[in-house]
Amino acid sequence: MNSFYGSPRSLFVPPSHLEDLKVKMTITTQMTTKEMEQHTSKGIVIFGATGDLCKKKLIPALYKLWEKKLLPNNFLITGCSRRDPGVQIWKESLGEYPAEFLHQLDYISADLDNVDTLRHLPNYLHDNTYFLSVPPERYANAIINLKETGVLNDPETSRVVIEKPFGYDYKSADNLSTVVARHLREKQVYRIDHYLGKDTVNNILATRFSNILLEPLWNRQYIEEIQIFATETIGCEGRSQYYETAGAVRDMLQNHILQVLALVAMEPPSKMSAKEVRREKTKVLAATRLGTNLILGQYDGYRNEEGVDPNSGTPTYFAGTLFVDNWRWEGVPFNVMTGKKMPYGCVEVVIKLKEPPLKLYEGEVNDRIVIRLQPNPHLDIRMDIKAPGLNDDLELATLTHAYPQERAIDGYEKLLYDAINNDQSHFVHAEEVMESWRIVDDLLCTGTSCPIRTVPYLYMGGAWGPSHKTQFITNWDYPA
Repeated sequence: MNSFYGSPRSLFVPPSHLEDLKVKMTITTQMTTKEMEQHTSKGIVIFGATGDLCKKKLIPALYKLWEKKLLPNNFLITGCSRRDPGVQIWKESLGEYPAEFLHQLDYISADLDNVDTLRHLPNYLHDNTYFLSVPPERYANAIINLKETGVLNDPETSRVVIEKPFGYDYKSADNLSTVVARHLREKQVYRIDHYLGKDTVNNILATRFSNILLEPLWNRQYIEEIQIFATETIGCEGRSQYYETAGAVRDMLQNHILQVLALVAMEPPSKMSAKEVRREKTKVLAATRLGTNLILGQYDGYRNEEGVDPNSGTPTYFAGTLFVDNWRWEGVPFNVMTGKKMPYGCVEVVIKLKEPPLKLYEGEVNDRIVIRLQPNPHLDIRMDIKAPGLNDDLELATLTHAYPQERAIDGYEKLLYDAINNDQSHFVHAEEVMESWRIVDDLLCTGTSCPIRTVPYLYMGGAWGPSHKTQFITNWDYPA
């Protein structure tokens, strides 16, 4: 039997789509090649379809896109896993969705480690996205085996979405990058950092590059310090087994925080294209290094959680200084804090402006630009003005724009839409990944020969980390 690609191959047809396909094939025999291409369809295959990520994030995001009529016509969503619950049971496990949406879902059983089972993947679609919602240690085999089946041969119509973490450290990331580069074109690889799908994160670039008011100030001449917070009030909440292998450095610093830093610090791209934006982010990360003020911490009680080594040295907290050694940022500290069981949970960027050259008024300078990414996202511009009255006292004035939450979209909704439409703007380039691992690699060292202290200090839940150490990094503008 001939596939829609025109070459002879065995064709697997999910039962629920058999009749549709028969109609399609009957029609195509009477069509020109151009007409046939217009009637062929796109789809996504989700590996790990019985897992939490698929149920809680991917399917809801795809449903929202379908509801907004942003999915292509005849778009097929195929769940795939080693387990075989059957298509109906799988659909029921996803929750309540309209029958019209569920009609576009199918399920097959296949093993990423078994090439023969992968040959049953839908091969009658014109364009396909393969989402690897599986443990990171399976990524390499998955890509090798998918390539062997032939479904990734056309770089224009096939792509692979890879969840973080991309590697475990610099060496493992380099090995995985080698495998990926050997089998795929970079244009086919979509490395997800879900932070990059958030409207508020993408608003950093819009705020910087569309306002002449701010751009002239965005450099070492006017900025004293930048602080980046990514804090949580909760502990591991049932994820302790995963967290024990990840820790704060792998879970937050290497990806989310460094991506935010790159967006804050990058040079203006020549145009807003995936290639140019990722080029500038890579250049910033290549210039970034750890300072000497670095603290790892672990909250009291972490070792008592299920799945955690009683002698665990996994950090649940990081605070420290990074520097960007380039013309724009030389000497400006980027002070970063991330941790669990903090007094307040948020993601926030604080830009502290320098004092005026001649200080005519007494008191502390409070000039700040604050970008709150979550929760209750907003942009604050804080400045000192004269207080009413007879004296020349100053008081703080704040100009605030609250980001309209009712119009915000989920990160996965944005990223899935971009992947389906071949837009890599909000995905991470291979070189970004490697530079990020280079920056944090010393923090992952264990044993007595490490260049820096990586044994975490103990801190109590509800504190901003080990206070006897953290306070020496900077005068923190703690969020509230």
